[in-house]
Amino acid sequence: MPQFTSFRAEATKVAIYWDFENLHAVLANVAHGDGAYRDNRLKLQPVFVDLKPILEYAASLGDIIINRAYGNWQFFANYRHALNEAGVDLIQMFPRGSNMKNSADIRMALDALSDVHNHPHLTHVVVISSDSDFISLAQKVKQAGRFIAGVGVAGYSNRFWTASCNEFKFYQNLLGLPLEAAPAELAPVVEDAEAVGSPSLDEARQALQRALKQLVDRNGENYVSRSALKVFIKRLLPSFDEQALGCNNFSEFLHRFPELVVEVDAISGGHVAFAGQPVGQSNSAPDAPESA
Repeated sequence: MPQFTSFRAEATKVAIYWDFENLHAVLANVAHGDGAYRDNRLKLQPVFVDLKPILEYAASLGDIIINRAYGNWQFFANYRHALNEAGVDLIQMFPRGSNMKNSADIRMALDALSDVHNHPHLTHVVVISSDSDFISLAQKVKQAGRFIAGVGVAGYSNRFWTASCNEFKFYQNLLGLPLEAAPAELAPVVEDAEAVGSPSLDEARQALQRALKQLVDRNGENYVSRSALKVFIKRLLPSFDEQALGCNNFSEFLHRFPELVVEVDAISGGHVAFAGQPVGQSNSAPDAPESA
């Protein structure tokens, strides 16, 4: 019995909230051009969304205990079988004039906040949307001590929304398609200056350099936990995803920058250090050299 209680206390519990119309609309526009969804939004919609990779990502965070999608389901009936198979709770948003989209966003945010405060065992919140309307929700979820992850479409996801999450995944990457190799129907198309795609290798390198320096300075020695380094990188760059950069794992990502970082040992998950400096050096490490 004590072991069972301990397991329940430590297990992560996940709630998923789908801004389904937003995800579908963005993918429809990517496939057929800007305005394609708006011009056909009151018709029965074809299928664009693959639910499986998103659900698998959410499951990788912990046990899914809440799984809700919001939309006007009379137009998304073609998704019925896939949604039912996935155990998604469909929240019907009836049309109430031109502001129905905002009504769905407000209902999602209110439900998520209610669940966070009513279910203390809930540890992770996943919001499926590219929309900046959920920035305030992310801030409140963090204030409550929970982890918030976002999923959106690269090239359409608001940069401030991605930065407000603890972790952000791009739909294309979850499909296993590096953005530079993605087929035309899923290639990123930037709608405005605030939309972002997956970070470049150079941006990831800069985040690695800053994170490593901060941790060395804080620890007072050139000896940093590899897991702590990855957590810090994701704090600096929530959309960081080593697999989207063509690396199978974080260790392979680190091996891309031998001039910057070296792996020291495999103790307790492994440790790394600045390249070219004594390991364990107890003074502040200088800035790492820039790449050529």
